[in-house]
Amino acid sequence: MDAGNGRWVLQRIDPGMLQELIGIESIFIQNSGHVIFEPNSDRKTLLIVFAYIDQKLGTRSHSSFLRHVDCKKLFLNPGRNEWYQTGVPGVASSYSGLIAFLRDVKADFADHEILCLGHSMGAFPALGIGVAIGADRILASAPEYILNLPGSLSVRHLKETRVECGDLTPVLSANASSSITILVGRQNAFDMEAASRLGRFPQTDVIELETGHNTFPYLKDVGRLGAALEAFVEGRNIRPVVAGV
Repeated sequence: MDAGNGRWVLQRIDPGMLQELIGIESIFIQNSGHVIFEPNSDRKTLLIVFAYIDQKLGTRSHSSFLRHVDCKKLFLNPGRNEWYQTGVPGVASSYSGLIAFLRDVKADFADHEILCLGHSMGAFPALGIGVAIGADRILASAPEYILNLPGSLSVRHLKETRVECGDLTPVLSANASSSITILVGRQNAFDMEAASRLGRFPQTDVIELETGHNTFPYLKDVGRLGAALEAFVEGRNIRPVVAGV
């Protein structure tokens, strides 16, 4: 990162320098509310965090609860409630472009564990893009995996948006390597139905909580969010952390 202008210079570099840069050939990205990279960790784990609906620009999803977690972190914020169909400003202008970007990121962190995390709107790319790039572990909170269904959040926001990828069934059905954990609130019937169907896909575990759609905020309120995110990053079972809440 160039401290003088706040930009990342992303290029093919020696693997030993990956501590400082993500290697994407000849791309320059402004460090902003849309893209924030935190590379300061010796641990060979990269956590990709997808921001959720109505999050203000410049805010990093769950950053305060991840601050103490030892790993490299890449925060992505699309700035619009369009379920990442129009990409993320500064790195991609489409869903498929975002997949291509993150595949390149994964290739340059080939010796790292790659993790994907998202709540609500952010859970859609965490699942779809996470499996598409072969992430090691995915944590998806209150996800939709088919957009624009009656009663969904996405149908309220995507009326004017061209949906490039609206159904993750094919990619989730073909999942051969990504371990998926779904968090869902029992008090939201739509989310429970989606989670029930998600639980039939390979390598997918569903954990139910005594709340509604606000699973991550709920865990924050009961003092378990930080511990749950830490367990996820470290590859430990999340169930004991959230048991009884």
